[in-house]
Amino acid sequence: MPRSIALSTSRWLAVGAAALTIAVSGVRAQSGSTSTKAQVKVVMLDLAFYGKRANDLLPNDSAMAMTATSVMRAGLTGKPNITFVDSLTVTKTASGPKATALVQDVPCNVVVACARDVGKELGANWVVMGKISKTSDLIWIFSGELINVASGKLVLDDSYELKGIAADMVPKGAEVFARRVAKRVTAPDSAVVQ
Repeated sequence: MPRSIALSTSRWLAVGAAALTIAVSGVRAQSGSTSTKAQVKVVMLDLAFYGKRANDLLPNDSAMAMTATSVMRAGLTGKPNITFVDSLTVTKTASGPKATALVQDVPCNVVVACARDVGKELGANWVVMGKISKTSDLIWIFSGELINVASGKLVLDDSYELKGIAADMVPKGAEVFARRVAKRVTAPDSAVVQ
């Protein structure tokens, strides 16, 4: 169950990302030097939008998933020791016949097995996926998963309840998760299947 984060925009600026990291559930990343670490290949599927339980859906709500996807990609692109597979290749693979046969009528970006299969097909070490859920205008949930492609294990399975203006809070949740992903996939023990 996600923990609450109730921050106004001005409080967010004063408190910073430390407030969001308090709400992290799942496996903690380990720190370490990555200067001699080999490159790891990361695939990220577009984040999904889920609004079925929202008390009021607005026409642009689904755009929050696109915003979070862009923030996550920016947070992972160009990081040392990470080779990030381009989004066009990932989208093409995730909507290809192999992925479609696996998930049938459900999008690949909401099924862990499909995400892992896309990672395997693209020769990745890690797959990142997630969703943005709306509960109300001021309560959104960011959920993110990091999958070890070799083992299929969810190494990070985070959920943040974001309270405040969605345009301010959802990108912050995406930034925090992108940092956790970058730290985890470049950790000294990241090659070890856990």
